[in-house]
Amino acid sequence: MHGLIQVHANAACCALFFFWACIGPLRLCRICVAEVVLLLGAEGGRAQGVVLNRPFARRVDGELAQLLLKGELSAVEAESMVVDFVRAFGRDAAVYYGGPDAQAEGGTLVHGFAELEGAQEIASGTRIYRGGAVGAIRKVLAGEASPLDFRWFIGRHDALSTSDAAWASVACARSLALKQCLGLP
Repeated sequence: MHGLIQVHANAACCALFFFWACIGPLRLCRICVAEVVLLLGAEGGRAQGVVLNRPFARRVDGELAQLLLKGELSAVEAESMVVDFVRAFGRDAAVYYGGPDAQAEGGTLVHGFAELEGAQEIASGTRIYRGGAVGAIRKVLAGEASPLDFRWFIGRHDALSTSDAAWASVACARSLALKQCLGLP
């Protein structure tokens, strides 16, 4: 299939993609960039994922909350949840740059809570879930979870491929996919 990744819904693994690019001459001024992408699934034969190691924001205001909620809720529903979202995640959030695609479509939530309404396991047996924004807000406001138990992403990578050897696919553990890396540049 020309290097496109095939994702099977019953796969009991968590796939990561690594991208490593160095820009500049082989002297002191070389910039190296590595992205670690969690594979979320596939739509229309294209693999999609979010970058795990590119922190974007530690605090959330009303505008960012509206954008993050837009990924799961209608505009009216998102607007009604903004105040609660900011109360839950405003001062202590984990928001990441998820990738260059679909940034205006809203956020993606990744976490380890199966019981959240609207949460879907990314692959059978991984115990890694996406979605369930309203449940996450309620859980944090009730004191049943920490804001840092949740990872929010703006944008994603679409059509991931290993055909040109820029990306490499590897297996990963649940703990790695859910671990915060907020101290990275």
